[in-house]
Amino acid sequence: MKRLLLVFLFLISFSAFSQEKKSGLQWDFSGFLDLYYGNDFDDQTEGSPRLPFLYNHTNQSRIGINLALVTVSVKSDFFRANLGLQQGSYMRDNYANEPQTLKWIHQANVGVAIDKEQKLWLDIGVLPSHIGFENAVSTENLTLSRSIIAENSPYFETGAQLSWQKDAHWYFAFLYLNGWQRIRSIPGRNRPSFGTQATFTPNENTKLNWSTFLGTDQPLEAETMLYFTNFYGDFQLGNDWRLIAGVDGGRRTLAFDFDRNWWGMSTILQKRFSEKLAAAARFEYYNDPFQAIATSLIDQGIQTSGISLNGDWKLGKVATFRLEGRWLTGPELGLDSSNSDNFFLLGSFAFSWN
Repeated sequence: MKRLLLVFLFLISFSAFSQEKKSGLQWDFSGFLDLYYGNDFDDQTEGSPRLPFLYNHTNQSRIGINLALVTVSVKSDFFRANLGLQQGSYMRDNYANEPQTLKWIHQANVGVAIDKEQKLWLDIGVLPSHIGFENAVSTENLTLSRSIIAENSPYFETGAQLSWQKDAHWYFAFLYLNGWQRIRSIPGRNRPSFGTQATFTPNENTKLNWSTFLGTDQPLEAETMLYFTNFYGDFQLGNDWRLIAGVDGGRRTLAFDFDRNWWGMSTILQKRFSEKLAAAARFEYYNDPFQAIATSLIDQGIQTSGISLNGDWKLGKVATFRLEGRWLTGPELGLDSSNSDNFFLLGSFAFSWN
């Protein structure tokens, strides 16, 4: 952690020294705090963790902090850097494989433009994931809870990203990574992982995105590979409606067993009544029958569908109150196959400032 911070500060200082006076450095500081309370009406153990394939707002029947985040960003014409430090149950559940000092890192990256037009950038460090349309900051998503496809794909990744903003319509990126949602390299012998991203924005109301991942989440000796693709479309329907629909598909290959496939989808429709009031409905489905990437309570895979409905109220300039009801159905939702339904009520007060 100390070495990473020293490298980060050194690069910022070097950039500040080398920039021309007319371009300068622009600093931005921001904070985010997500307080929540959730109640799982189908769970009989008060205070126990929620379903094992969900990684946000996992405390139940007690107030918790999902994410407390402080971020500092610096940029100039040809340089940018970000450092975000975090705490909360999001960190606990998504960084379980990291040493304690690295769990604090939400992101830590530096980037340089390698062309005069600043369309081609190289970024290195702990980066936000290039996959999907949902992220760790709840107020940036249409729903309070994350879709199952988002919960079982990376929220962050570590490596190098070469990105190209070709024009106003096309964006491309190629990534060299050290694994599937990891900061520290996979212990033992391992091979690198790779990612790609292509985004097409034909107009201000439509965005289409295709992302892929090729790599692994285990040491070389495990002889397993992950092949993953994600596609989504984001559509602004007039002034008040917004629709996002996405689909994931993946395969885990195993040298000494049969290959295991999974796929999932999520469709979210949001209605905005005013600048301060909005509501969103979601339908989702997830199928991972052999636990290729996700785990269930009964150790027999996941075949789950569900719906959710949430309301959002902005309170002033920094606070947002959100309330969501979510219903999932599937045989893996209980300790035995007799319990096939799960209803969860979740409330959140989120505060953001910059």
